[in-house]
Amino acid sequence: MGKKTYIYDTSKGFSSFIKHYYSDKMIIDVCTNKKNFYLDNIRDYSACFFIVNDMDDFFNLMKIYYKIDHFFVGSPNRVIGEKIENLNYDDVVFLDFNHNKHELLNTINFNLMLKDII
Repeated sequence: MGKKTYIYDTSKGFSSFIKHYYSDKMIIDVCTNKKNFYLDNIRDYSACFFIVNDMDDFFNLMKIYYKIDHFFVGSPNRVIGEKIENLNYDDVVFLDFNHNKHELLNTINFNLMLKDII
């Protein structure tokens, strides 16, 4: 089995999408409830998919960013997306949810292979 990946997605749709396409390629742990988000439990992950739906999620992103090497970040909210981009985090792949599923998968696959995660 592949490397460990963490998904933070309180809306649950994107985490289901990732699990559907990648559960046979990597070990996936999912947080879909903000109350179950504990930084102490975040360790030994190669990558993180982090979906920011509101400001609570935004602050959780700022807390977890330094604990995992490779990040994929997306937000359905354009204003929050701009705030994330203004953080100037290194080595973050921004997921554009305006792209179709095929383009999104191409971006994810390319970066997972580039980072030797799958």
